[in-house]
Amino acid sequence: MYKYLLKNRNFTLLTVGGFISSIGDYLYNIGVTVYLYSATKSVGSVALMWLSRAVLRIPMLYLSGIIADSYNKKRIIFITNLTSVVFAFLFIFANEQRLWLVYILAFLLQSLNDIDVSSETAILPELVSKEELSYSNSIFSFLESTSVFLSPAIGGILYKLYGSNILFIINAISFLAASIFFSFIKYSFIKSEAVVKKAGIIKSGLEGYRILLKYPNVKTVFIISSVLAIIGRFYETYKTAVSDVLLNIKPEGIIYFDYALAIGGLSVPLIVKVLSKKNQVSIFILSTAAVGIGYTIFGYSHSFIITFIALIFLGLTQNIQGIYSRTIIQKNIQKEYIGRVFSFYKILLTSFAILGLVIAAPLYNLIGIGYSFLAFSVILIILCALQLRSNFRSVEQNLHF
Repeated sequence: MYKYLLKNRNFTLLTVGGFISSIGDYLYNIGVTVYLYSATKSVGSVALMWLSRAVLRIPMLYLSGIIADSYNKKRIIFITNLTSVVFAFLFIFANEQRLWLVYILAFLLQSLNDIDVSSETAILPELVSKEELSYSNSIFSFLESTSVFLSPAIGGILYKLYGSNILFIINAISFLAASIFFSFIKYSFIKSEAVVKKAGIIKSGLEGYRILLKYPNVKTVFIISSVLAIIGRFYETYKTAVSDVLLNIKPEGIIYFDYALAIGGLSVPLIVKVLSKKNQVSIFILSTAAVGIGYTIFGYSHSFIITFIALIFLGLTQNIQGIYSRTIIQKNIQKEYIGRVFSFYKILLTSFAILGLVIAAPLYNLIGIGYSFLAFSVILIILCALQLRSNFRSVEQNLHF
C-alpha cells in the first residue's frame, strides 16, 4: 500500500511540503522558547506565550473549519504558508524593548497554522482513497517524528553558533519551500451544495458540530481524546521536574525525552501495516489506554532507562492514537464537513489542554507527579474500557443484521 501512495504525485507533494514546514516549525519553537527565556530570565514569560496562544487560538480554530469547507483547500494551504513566510521573518526584529512583537507574531503564526492543518486534513480524503487513509496518516506521523528527532540537535547547534535569529530565518524559508511544493498539487475544488447555501458564521460552524453527533465512532474519539489532552499538558508541565528531581539529570535532560518520543514514532508505519485488518476504533481506544499507562510509568520512574523506554512506548502509542483519531474523522465524515468537524476536535483538545495547564501546578503541590498522572490515567482507562465495550456491542449488532 505504501508504494502505491508514494506514486501518488499529489500525496507526495503534500507530505514533502508538510515535512519541510514541520522542521521549520520545530526549529522556530526552540528559537522562540529560548529567546523569551533568555530575554526575560522568567519561565512565566514562556508559559504566558503558550497559554495565550492556546486561549486565543480557539476562535481561529472555529473559523479554520469553516474556511476549509467553504473555499479551495489547495489555495488555502498555499496562501497560509506563503503568508507565514512574512510573519516568521519578522521575528528577527524582536528585542527586549519589543517583546510584545514575539507574542503577536506567535499568535499570527499559530492562527495560520490552524487554518493550514484544517485544510490539509480536509483535502487528504480527496487525494487518496478511504483504504489508504490510515497509511497516509501514518506517513505524516513518521515524518513528524523524524522532524522531532532531527530538530533538537540541529536547533541546538545553530542556536549556539548563530543565535535564535537563524532559526527564525530557516522557519521562514521552510514556509516558502513548502508553499512551492503545495502549488504543484493538482486539485479541482467543487463547492458542495451543502456549503453553497449561505449561512452565518455561527450557524455554519455549529452545523459541523451537529454532523459529528450523528457518528458514534467520531463521538468516541472526541470523548476519549479530551481526557488525554489534560494528561498531555501534565507531561509538558512536569517533564522538567521529572528530569531534574526524579532522575537527577538536570532540566536540560528533557532533550533526551524528545529523542525517545521520536524513536517510538519512527516505527509507526510498520505497526499500522500490521494492524491494517483490525477494527480502527478498537485500535484507537486501546492505544489511548496504553498512553495512559505509559504516562503513569513516566510519572513514577526514578530510573533513566525505564523513563526512556516508557517514552519510546509513549511515542509509539501516541502516534497510533493520533493516526486513527484523524482517520476515523476523515473516513466517517462527509468531505464537505471534515474541516468544521476537525476544527471542533481541535477546539475540544485545546480547551481541555488549557484545563490541564491550569490544574497541573496545584496538583503537583498537592499530590505530586506520579499521583497526578495516575489519577487521570485511571479515569482515561475506565473511559476507554466503557467505550471499547460499547464498540464491541455495536459490532455484534451489525453482525446479527
